[in-house]
Amino acid sequence: MDNSIILLLSFGLFFLAWNIALTILILKIRKKNKLFFESSDENVYELLQHMVADNKKINKRSEKVEQGLDEIARIMKLSFQKIGVVRYNPFKDTGGDMSFSLALLNLENSGIVITSIHGRGADRVYAKPIEKGKSQHNLSAEEIEAINKAIE
Repeated sequence: MDNSIILLLSFGLFFLAWNIALTILILKIRKKNKLFFESSDENVYELLQHMVADNKKINKRSEKVEQGLDEIARIMKLSFQKIGVVRYNPFKDTGGDMSFSLALLNLENSGIVITSIHGRGADRVYAKPIEKGKSQHNLSAEEIEAINKAIE
């Protein structure tokens, strides 16, 4: 019987130590969780429901932002982003580089080249469409130079 009492006391002490260890562990977990649940009277299930709802709202906003960015990117591809200017004097008897050719191109090198020729009696302005760096119209050397500057 002495062995059985010693065995029972050993089991009792083991389970007492085990119970103390588990109690300490639970208290540590409660302390950590107190910071998480301190600001709310809700239970874990309600907190998770709110988090899921907030996450869905964030995802919807994110989709709208992505759609907006796609639209902006589409518009940007069509907008003039490349500019080339050449100033020159087309007539030897007039002074100053008052004439110019201005190329305005998008990312695909399409757009317009505008040329203004300044003379003594009048000014002339021409506009020619550009598609992928080329034009169906005859281009002057200055217009070609302005297009090349814009493309570079």
